Amino acid sequence: MAKPPSIEDHFAQIEAAVEALESGDLPLEEALARYEAGLKSLRLAKTQLDRYTARLEELRAEPPAAGA
Repeated sequence: MAKPPSIEDHFAQIEAAVEALESGDLPLEEALARYEAGLKSLRLAKTQLDRYTARLEELRAEPPAAGA
């Protein structure tokens, strides 16, 4: 089973989409496809960041372990 993309992978895909779109050399259909791919990566990265944030909040709310 393939490992899901990391947040760094999503950021790299977003950067690649932005660079391609900023070049201005893409045909309209390709530009739209890159834009959609970038948005998908952005949403997936935000979902991961939200999970990380929730986990950090959980950790902050936990009392310190005895003897720590």
